[in-house]
Amino acid sequence: MATQSLLDEIQQLLDSELCESALQLAELECKPRLHDPHVPIPERLALLRTYSRCHSSLNQHSASLHAITEFVSGPTRAQLSSEDLEQIVRDISDARWALGEHDLCLAQLRQIPRRHRTVRDVARMARCAELVHSSDARDLYKELLVRQPNATEAYAFVHSRGAGAPFDGSTRHDVASITMARTMMRRLEYKAAASELQRLARRHRSNAHVVALHATCLFMLDDVRQSRILYERARALDPMLMHEMGAYSALLMQENDAHAVYALGSQLLRTDQTRPEGWTAMARFLAMTGQTQEALALVWKAQALAPSCAAAYCAEGGIQLLCECPEEAAKMYAKAHALEPTAQTYRGLITSHVQNGEHKFAYSYAKQLVELMPQNARALAAVGSVLAHSAESHAKAVRLLESALAQDPRCTDAIVALASLHVTNNRLSDAVSLLERHLVENETDDMYMRYADVLTLANELPKAAANYAVALEMNPSNERAKTGYERVDRLMHPSAESDDGEPGEGEPEVEPSDMSDDDML
Repeated sequence: MATQSLLDEIQQLLDSELCESALQLAELECKPRLHDPHVPIPERLALLRTYSRCHSSLNQHSASLHAITEFVSGPTRAQLSSEDLEQIVRDISDARWALGEHDLCLAQLRQIPRRHRTVRDVARMARCAELVHSSDARDLYKELLVRQPNATEAYAFVHSRGAGAPFDGSTRHDVASITMARTMMRRLEYKAAASELQRLARRHRSNAHVVALHATCLFMLDDVRQSRILYERARALDPMLMHEMGAYSALLMQENDAHAVYALGSQLLRTDQTRPEGWTAMARFLAMTGQTQEALALVWKAQALAPSCAAAYCAEGGIQLLCECPEEAAKMYAKAHALEPTAQTYRGLITSHVQNGEHKFAYSYAKQLVELMPQNARALAAVGSVLAHSAESHAKAVRLLESALAQDPRCTDAIVALASLHVTNNRLSDAVSLLERHLVENETDDMYMRYADVLTLANELPKAAANYAVALEMNPSNERAKTGYERVDRLMHPSAESDDGEPGEGEPEVEPSDMSDDDML
């Protein structure tokens, strides 16, 4: 069989994913010709690469490496040109990369003269240097940026090491701005990231990805209203957009808008069922409607589709909390945090550990959060809410929660935690006045329900019933509000008797834990 016909035949088998057949044919036809001196060198090199590619297609990288080194170490080496040898070096480095021998891969590529290195060579060298913690990783990444300014991984590495990237104001690429914003987001520097993205959005008003990233920054900064506007704008610009939609479904769940979560999940699944965002959104919808086991099944599907998707683990953490499984929730939030630390993962970890009685761990995460976001009211509230669980720290908790409210009077976490603390200390009038003062700016069914809980404790039953009714009008599926309303109704109408003829129960106590801010974190 002629060489070119043989190569075409093997390539056709490889393209058809008939890899074993391709290797068998290569063993029979290619291997004997590799050391045949009558076959021209260019043909032998082509046969070698095809034979090596057949081994690689079956993940037999050691066999591929052996075939290449055996060929080049024989008498054939003297007949190879410098260009041929450089290509063989690249083939060997590919095999060593596939085998995870990053130090040897780097050493192999160093044999290629600098002026002959391609962008791919430099990129592979930089990655290997980073993996083996070589001191010249930064220099290699900077060289890569000079050759390929759109290499976002290189910019992220150089920027994270505190070294200036080789750009000036006139040549800086927009991709570098996005990478820098993402790096800031990983450090929880959301204000700086939002400013960077806002500048970028002015130049690219129709870029849905930039708008969605900006929305996520604002969501993490608790500007829910503006964040939701930007998410919708991003979806209007690109109805097929999937990026950042995991964060958007979390926002909608936080807003208790089940209809919007369902609509988002349905559209995402119609767009692409192989990505996790749609399944995550639908899992959140099912959790909001009380179908927690079905929700877990969907979120596990999302994780199977994308094991590195932090939003899917974050969603499971929230669902496990609804299932009253804080230990499992902590594990899921820890996985999400390891993949992509965000303000949301910190809050999830704090909530999980508090509910699990692990206040020391909760305080550690809360302290880290406030160090990363010192000007954020919710971060301060997180520390205060953890300290509120210790009687010795109540005074300090009050100071922190009041500081959080001074920064942001609409900080729901601080309002709820401080009201809960007042209830714990039997200062019901202070709890009532606090909730009344902030209710106008925080008109949600959850806040009306909590206000009604405190009014019930204060024995202001008609007022409590009215606020439970408002909560139910805003969200008819609020089970806690339904239970509270029925309890108050029994207290206001004591003539209703139980089935055994005895009077209805006396005034039920609302435990301070019912006023906990755990659900809000």
